[in-house]
Amino acid sequence: MPATVDLTGAADLHCHFGPDAHRERSVDALDAARDASAAGHAAVVLKSHDYPTAALAAIVDRVVDGVRVFGGICCDREVGGVNPSAVETALRIGAKIVWLPTLTSRQDQLNGIGEALGIPGPGLSVVDDDGSLSANTQAVLDLVAEHDAVLATGHVTWAEHLEVAKEFGRRGQVLVTHAMEELAGPNLSVDQCIELADLGATIELCALTCLGALATRPPSAIAAAVTAIGADRCTLATDYGQKANVRPAPGFQDFADALLTEGLDARAIRRMACDTPCALLGLGPQPAT
Repeated sequence: MPATVDLTGAADLHCHFGPDAHRERSVDALDAARDASAAGHAAVVLKSHDYPTAALAAIVDRVVDGVRVFGGICCDREVGGVNPSAVETALRIGAKIVWLPTLTSRQDQLNGIGEALGIPGPGLSVVDDDGSLSANTQAVLDLVAEHDAVLATGHVTWAEHLEVAKEFGRRGQVLVTHAMEELAGPNLSVDQCIELADLGATIELCALTCLGALATRPPSAIAAAVTAIGADRCTLATDYGQKANVRPAPGFQDFADALLTEGLDARAIRRMACDTPCALLGLGPQPAT
């Protein structure tokens, strides 16, 4: 029987769900939470490109036993872009992650993702013309720090990643969204991930990148990246919820087991799947069964 990693106490910081304005989804919020609970996970974060999810998460958290359910907000066109007022409202009702622009980012216009989804350009940026963080971005960072939340980089350009990490990597929690993903964002290299980690960021590596219908790299590439960056500076998530892929909770197990097969230590995998994401969410250490 193939070796498997005990994911009791895992937390998926990047779980998509339906309804969704852009893509068909494999789960709704209740499905995602129930699957995570059945798998013994500690928490799941509901992510939508289209609307803030903290209010929905609060309701699902009350309905589904055995797992904590959290929400967040993407600073996309639908909420007014990098909008401090929208971010403050989301944080005040419990949002745990604030993503910088994703599908409506300037980077995804450069990638052709926005055009493919029918999203008009030129796309949102978090920097001014001189390359410095905009006043609205600075205000959002201050709000994230005040509420002890997580600032995720979304799909912004490499230059924007670097500016955010330089400004916020030591005074707040920066999460580099699905690093090394080729289908959205700047397709960061391992060396770029190391540079961001050196600035204080946590590097998120996702199942979507290496397993399933949308995979663009082999699991061995993710395992090698963990070794180069350091497991203590990485976190694992799924980025699943696409109709074409397995559901997020079982997909998380597949991801962990694939990394084990590639030679990563089970304790290191648990650290990235359980301890680090739970710490980012403000939850305590999660013991294995």
